[in-house]
Amino acid sequence: MALPSPSFLLGLLVLVYFSTFVFFAILRIVTGISIQRIGPSGLRRIHFTLREGVRVDIRGLGLSIHRPTFAQPTWFSVILSELQVTIDLKTLGGKARKRSSLDKKINGPAHEPNGSADVESNTSSGDEKADNSGACVQRSRTWERLTELKEKIKRLHRKIQWIRMVDLVATTSTCVVLDVGSIQVGNFTMTVDTRRATVDRSRLFQHKKASPGSQQPAQWLLVVRGLLFTPEGKDSMEILDYFTLNVHGLLYKELEGLRDASVAVKLGRLNLPYDDIKACVDRATRQRMVYRRRGTDSSESNIPVTDTLGELVVPKSREEAIIQTVSDSKEFISSILRGIQEIQFAVSFFGFSKDIRVVEASGLPIYLNMSMKEVGFDLLRMDPKSPAHR
Repeated sequence: MALPSPSFLLGLLVLVYFSTFVFFAILRIVTGISIQRIGPSGLRRIHFTLREGVRVDIRGLGLSIHRPTFAQPTWFSVILSELQVTIDLKTLGGKARKRSSLDKKINGPAHEPNGSADVESNTSSGDEKADNSGACVQRSRTWERLTELKEKIKRLHRKIQWIRMVDLVATTSTCVVLDVGSIQVGNFTMTVDTRRATVDRSRLFQHKKASPGSQQPAQWLLVVRGLLFTPEGKDSMEILDYFTLNVHGLLYKELEGLRDASVAVKLGRLNLPYDDIKACVDRATRQRMVYRRRGTDSSESNIPVTDTLGELVVPKSREEAIIQTVSDSKEFISSILRGIQEIQFAVSFFGFSKDIRVVEASGLPIYLNMSMKEVGFDLLRMDPKSPAHR
């Protein structure tokens, strides 16, 4: 059998390359994900809408294969270049307003009384049922969201033998909020290390080591370098030069998730311009409020009547729902803190600046600057059986 000629292989390669454009066109029609082409290092020019008002643009998505080293123990690197997330608060505000109005229309009749006689006759016997049902619904919604997030993290550790082979690298990632400002990250890396020799010899978390039995150490490492903040209409400023998050824990064969966790957070030079941050927050809040006022019509003006009648039937129902939500959140946070053995926090330099509004003859602004160096603390959970705890 004769070998194919180079011209045939070249033509076949060109045909496969052009067929990718047809595949990308079908993918865009079906899923809404737009991919321009395939480059030497991977996919190029990826665009899609995560939800209404949130657009994601990726210049390049590639996969790099390398040998594992001491500093980089993975085999593959997923590289994102120039990731940009654009958020339109006006669209998000309108979407949230429509969703809330739809929920009220759907759930409103369940809370409305059938008549004045029914309200008077069922007020005494229905308050307790309404309170219990409202609390259960509010608790179920909050608890489902928090529990779902927790279960996703647990399921993530089930595939730790595959995740440890891949690390994520993102360069020049930007989050843009229209008419407010933007935040840019120069470099972002995330990896997990399960090597017993390197993890157990770390300087951090020497109080707990993995036994050679059914335990396996795992250490998540997240590094952020070059955090730039750009208010709308102003120059960019570096508010943080580097940030590291280290989560160390143990994996058990009979248990799910990361156990006996220890968290270390370290920051370099942190500078907070109070006036610029507050101006961006106020501008974002004002945009959403203005859009909601413009989108309000006469048909939605009758929606709060159901809430008012429900408040008459069940006094203080809104306050109890808020209290229940806060209680569920505290319970969820406390359940996470019970599994953390140690928390370390350190900042090499912290700066804070604020403009003081003082009328001066020269008209020059006066700034208040505060700074601290080498700030840190270490919180360690004590053993209840130890004499020091008693």
